[in-house]
Amino acid sequence: MSLFRFISNNILFKFDPEFIHDVTQVILSNKFAPYLTSLYFTSNTHISKTYIMGEELNSPLALAAGFDKNCSILKVLDKLGFGYIVGGTVTLNPRIGNLKPRIARYVDENSMVNSLGFPNLGVDKIIDNLSKYDLKTPLIMSISGDSISEITQLYKLLSDYCFGFEINISSPNTEKLKYFHDYHNFEDLIKNLNGIKNKPYMIKLPRLKIRDLDQKTKRLYEEYFQILLDYKVDGLVLSNTFPFEDDILKTGKGGLSGKPLYQNTKDLISFASQFFNGKLDIVASGGISTSEEVKELIYEGAKGIQLWTSLIYEGPNVIKRINKELSCE
Repeated sequence: MSLFRFISNNILFKFDPEFIHDVTQVILSNKFAPYLTSLYFTSNTHISKTYIMGEELNSPLALAAGFDKNCSILKVLDKLGFGYIVGGTVTLNPRIGNLKPRIARYVDENSMVNSLGFPNLGVDKIIDNLSKYDLKTPLIMSISGDSISEITQLYKLLSDYCFGFEINISSPNTEKLKYFHDYHNFEDLIKNLNGIKNKPYMIKLPRLKIRDLDQKTKRLYEEYFQILLDYKVDGLVLSNTFPFEDDILKTGKGGLSGKPLYQNTKDLISFASQFFNGKLDIVASGGISTSEEVKELIYEGAKGIQLWTSLIYEGPNVIKRINKELSCE
């Protein structure tokens, strides 16, 4: 057991998950945090480069959306060895999210369930935060909203601050996003984004199933995939958390993340890769925590690998470890 996991199990995990996350954000906002972080976590090992949406990246590893919702600790995250970072998810106006408690840990399974509902300070404040940084790590902004108009406004407002976008229509904790799960509405969103496009973007699709992909589920995905292909969308993230009922949460339901999702993520990547045959970039997200899993997903066709829950359970050293093990190949 690592020192980080020992401390987490015996101290950190005794507290409310969101409280610990908020305290961590405050600590990492300190002006000395980037310096201290770089001393310990930055790796000088040479990782195989990859390209996502035309951008050259030093590692396939990426920080998934939701870890730095308000882009307040990017200076620290810039030092950790990610190939790229996803900031947000950002909405046009501030949101407080769903009622608390809205995060539950399942330590024995290395998983979590959250019903956050996009809490963030809104685009104006987040632009203020972004304007303070000069990052070395490429940045993608995750954006979402209740309407096509809101999403396209966010795209325009944030396009000067990132190399590309992740359009999040997949959170199971935001009821109005189901509007975009209708294929006609989904296609309208893509049309409108293409009409204003000056930066590449990828779509983060919902996770429709957690077990084996049956033919019915594959057909549902193929409807989305064909629209992405027809409109030459740059990339695809597979996938978000899985809808999950949990009485610990105030809402009674949320999205499951972590280790139980890995096999489904692998199946999705394999299926999507066969469908697209290299015509867009595919990013894997869900249940990934080892270099072996990263290698499997790259073999199946993923260009990028997003981490989130593994950071909670293993700490930032998981990035250095995976990068180092990949560099030994």
